[in-house]
Amino acid sequence: MLKYCPTCNRSSDDVHFIGEFCEICIKEKLAKGLPSNVTLEVCKSCGRIRTRDGYASPNKESIADAISAGVGGKWKISIKEFDWKRADVVFKQEYGDERVKMEKEIEVKVKKPMCIDCYRQTSGYYEAIFQIRGPESKVENIMAKLMKFISTRNTFTSRVDELENGYDIYLSDKKVANAFVEYYELKPGRSYSLYGVKNGKELYRNIYILRLE
Repeated sequence: MLKYCPTCNRSSDDVHFIGEFCEICIKEKLAKGLPSNVTLEVCKSCGRIRTRDGYASPNKESIADAISAGVGGKWKISIKEFDWKRADVVFKQEYGDERVKMEKEIEVKVKKPMCIDCYRQTSGYYEAIFQIRGPESKVENIMAKLMKFISTRNTFTSRVDELENGYDIYLSDKKVANAFVEYYELKPGRSYSLYGVKNGKELYRNIYILRLE
């Protein structure tokens, strides 16, 4: 059956229809909600881009996620071209029983704050202290394992103090320290140090003392 769009009077002989309206009018309606520019946050220290799930290395997927957070709505977004000044973006959205697709060039603005990880690292933030004591060869062996363990996880050492009989390692994430202890089935002594209160909850640093024989 021949249809006429109630908005523009185009016929279904000339253009595809989605429901009672032509595809052109549907796209124009949806496009009104799309921004002409978007602001992206890029860490001034590590260069990672802020997405909905935190900071990530910049690539087409993470940039699309960052733009999607700025656009909002039900759009699924992919990037055709990107150069930190503009982005050629493909927008897709389910409308009725069909998928509407359109492309738009968006101006890109960049803010350069410092991400929480870099801020913590530069400020000497730590949640755990790992103290290793004992014969040099055994201490160095555990130290090497700990450094390798840290390098494969999203954490850092804010400070390492070398002592006559071992090391004090200040770690940014006590969960990683716990994971290291469990992974190598170590049995260090443990203590805790109160360092602050957040939202009424006391915050503690974990202190591990590993004495090697």
